[in-house]
Amino acid sequence: MKKGEKRKQVLIEGMSAYILSNGIQSASLRNLAKATETSDRMLLHYFKDKEELLTVVLSFISKELMLMLDNAKMEKRSFSSIVRYLYQMMKEPEISPYMKLWLELIAIASKKENPFYPIAKEICDSFYTFYKEVIQVEEGMTREQMAAIALIVVEGIALLESLGCDDLILEAIEGIKKLDQ
Repeated sequence: MKKGEKRKQVLIEGMSAYILSNGIQSASLRNLAKATETSDRMLLHYFKDKEELLTVVLSFISKELMLMLDNAKMEKRSFSSIVRYLYQMMKEPEISPYMKLWLELIAIASKKENPFYPIAKEICDSFYTFYKEVIQVEEGMTREQMAAIALIVVEGIALLESLGCDDLILEAIEGIKKLDQ
């Protein structure tokens, strides 16, 4: 890796850490430059504009989260087992910032503006693919149906968890367990 490429990677990692800690809304060029101990002009030396910078950084963050999910080495699991497992995973300190950022990204992406909408869609597609790989298919269902249901339920859990509605989540998880019986 060339010196310029190494420097760009260091900047991406530093900006990723900043966005995970502070969110997208506070990700001005000035704040990102300060977080990486450089200038906003230097950031624009490595990236065409703020849109490209955010696209690269948010894609990097997305890949980090997907790597964490892949490293969980989940074997084929039932729907309720996946839901319970991912709910517990969301609460882990190293995953929690990603989930908060994901919810913020979804809210911003709902306006269908670049670069947020395509990045959020890409992440959503990655989650769906992940579920298709790890979910056990119930009788009378397709892998695609089960993965879509898991995606919707886990996203709902993420939303409710961000609001502190753990009692509702646990009640739902108990109900989901009964579906396996």
